Amino acid sequence: MSTQQVVIAVDRQVSLEARLDLPAQAEGAALILHPHPLYGGSMHNNVVDALAQAASEAGWASLCINFRGVGNSTGSHDNGGAEQDDVIAAAAWLADKAPGPLVLMGYSFGSLVGARAADRVAGLAGGVWVSPPYVLGDLPPWPEARGPLLVITGERDEYGDLTKLEAYMHAMGALGTLKVHPGGDHFWWSGLSALKRQTVDFLAQLNT
Repeated sequence: MSTQQVVIAVDRQVSLEARLDLPAQAEGAALILHPHPLYGGSMHNNVVDALAQAASEAGWASLCINFRGVGNSTGSHDNGGAEQDDVIAAAAWLADKAPGPLVLMGYSFGSLVGARAADRVAGLAGGVWVSPPYVLGDLPPWPEARGPLLVITGERDEYGDLTKLEAYMHAMGALGTLKVHPGGDHFWWSGLSALKRQTVDFLAQLNT
């Protein structure tokens, strides 16, 4: 597994700081999106790291990005609007570096931005959302042609809405799988080992 610090151009004004973990022969590739930057979110986050570790255990490449305006990424925060362009550009860049199934993974704010961009990500094979923050808005419908969706949340997520999330996943039918961590909160001070295992299993199923 090689780890590289890279810069990804979104347009003439915006470039993204990112970290690429690339195995010798990748089974697929995961783009990992971080929580809200106005509350300290960046690619240097415990849940982002857990998702990257899960990708590595499954033999997948992973790309963790800093959204525009975060860390050494240029541009300005746009409340999840222009950040969707970051997702589309980073996904295209990653697909070129690691051909094969492509999955979006997002934690909190990252899950909402990823969900809003999913229908414009070419070749998307699935998604993993961790702790969708319903306080910031509802999840848009998951595109049917984009493969399965795994959602992992805490039973006591103070920024989520488990009732809405259960209804959302029920409406997806066989495409959606919901995992609820007993007693878990939004920040995953516990339960990361279970989250990693569930993510590894999800990625393994995509390759069967």
